[in-house]
Amino acid sequence: MIDSGVPTPEYESDLRNLLAARDWERLREFSREHNAIPDDIYAQPQHFWEVMLHKMTCNRIDLLGLHDDSRRWLAERGYTTDLGGY
Repeated sequence: MIDSGVPTPEYESDLRNLLAARDWERLREFSREHNAIPDDIYAQPQHFWEVMLHKMTCNRIDLLGLHDDSRRWLAERGYTTDLGGY
C-alpha cells in the first residue's frame, strides 16, 4: 500500500510481478485496491488495461528486459510509451 505518497517495497514488488506476468486483470484489481481508482476507470475494457500495462512496463527500469516487447505491442496498436498520451 502507498503511505504518504511513497510506495512501500511490497507495493513495488507486487506491481513489478503483475506487470512482468502481463496480467491486465491483476493490474485492474491492484489499482482498485491500492490506488482507489474511480469506478469509470475500473470499468474500462480489457484493451485499456492492456495498454496501461505495457505503458507502465516501459516506464519501469526494473522491467528493462520487457521494454522491447511492450514497445512493439504498443506501436502495433498506434500507441507510444508515454503514460500521458497515445
